[in-house]
Amino acid sequence: MKFSHALILASTLAFLACGDDESSTGPDNSSADCSVTDGVKVVSPKGGEEFKVGETIKVAFCSDMDFGGFGVELRYDEGAKKVNLLDESIDDAKIDGKTVNEYSIKLDAELGVVATDDAYIYVYPYSKQSKAGKSGTFKVKE
Repeated sequence: MKFSHALILASTLAFLACGDDESSTGPDNSSADCSVTDGVKVVSPKGGEEFKVGETIKVAFCSDMDFGGFGVELRYDEGAKKVNLLDESIDDAKIDGKTVNEYSIKLDAELGVVATDDAYIYVYPYSKQSKAGKSGTFKVKE
């Protein structure tokens, strides 16, 4: 009986130790200043980072607007080019103007992500895109 309990415990610990091979890259945003009024504020990526095509990154933002969910794009060439990074909108964000909403998002080449030196993340409320926010500028490498 004790052997079977030990085997179950060992199996459970082994399962919990296994993680997703695609870990997300980015800072801990729990203490970021995310106060915003009448719009969206993107707090991560902060800017100056370097990511690789195919890498999963942390995107963090806050908002006080409830307009049917949020879209997330990668923009570059001074905003002239854009890549939609999500299949669906973000509908579960807290919209109190102070809570950091953090999501892991893949810079997927199949979506059209390419290497660039002037990328940024653009988060926008679907029904009020004029209230969008953008991250700091970062590099995307092959």
